[in-house]
Amino acid sequence: MRIGLLIILAFWFLPVSSQTLRVMGADEGFLPFYYGTGLDKGVFVEVINEFALETGITASFRPMARKRQAWALEEGLANAVFANPLWMPLPGRMHAVGPVLTWRDRVFAQPGLQPDSINDLQGSICLRRWFVYSDRLERRIGTDLVRYDAYNAQQMLRMFLLKRCDYLVMAEMEFRFLALLGKFDAAPYSTDLIVAEWPVYLGILKTEVALIEAAEDFFATHPIDVEAMLPRLPPPDRKITILPEK
Repeated sequence: MRIGLLIILAFWFLPVSSQTLRVMGADEGFLPFYYGTGLDKGVFVEVINEFALETGITASFRPMARKRQAWALEEGLANAVFANPLWMPLPGRMHAVGPVLTWRDRVFAQPGLQPDSINDLQGSICLRRWFVYSDRLERRIGTDLVRYDAYNAQQMLRMFLLKRCDYLVMAEMEFRFLALLGKFDAAPYSTDLIVAEWPVYLGILKTEVALIEAAEDFFATHPIDVEAMLPRLPPPDRKITILPEK
């Protein structure tokens, strides 16, 4: 009886550091937020490493195909994910910490073009194949805009820099990070036109009460300054070539 009570008390007073935060990321990576072999680099990776260092909680990123993320949560392979609530796996079972940052899809334009609104876009635009964009932008395509599709961000940016299109829509920080890797100035291409923006949260399974409390405390005092972090991020494992080398 006494031994049983001691075991119960031991588990009751188990420290938070005995918990493990297992954060999923899409297995193909997501520049500049998580990338590299085993998703060991990126903004979110550095933030989670700092969280682990400060709280004493073991934390790690693990690759997981998007369509298997709900399954991974159910099977205990992961207990957290960075996402917008609209795309959160198992949303009814997740507690959203944050928002930890705001994601923006911005219009970038060839120098000399400065659209003030979606209605000003005329000519050609580079977009990601299979991506769904805002209704306002989609309505312009085919009437005032010729659409050129790319399979990934690097291909889309290469087409744009080679002036095959007048505009492109890309996640703002992804464009800035690729500009750093490609060693070109992003400023001349930036516009004030934002196509979409949404908050990003750290979703944690509601059953992980101690992790939720620790994450809430941490992110309340540790805002993520993505732009300041970009120059310090390591390059991807695979060399990214934006333009052919001369």
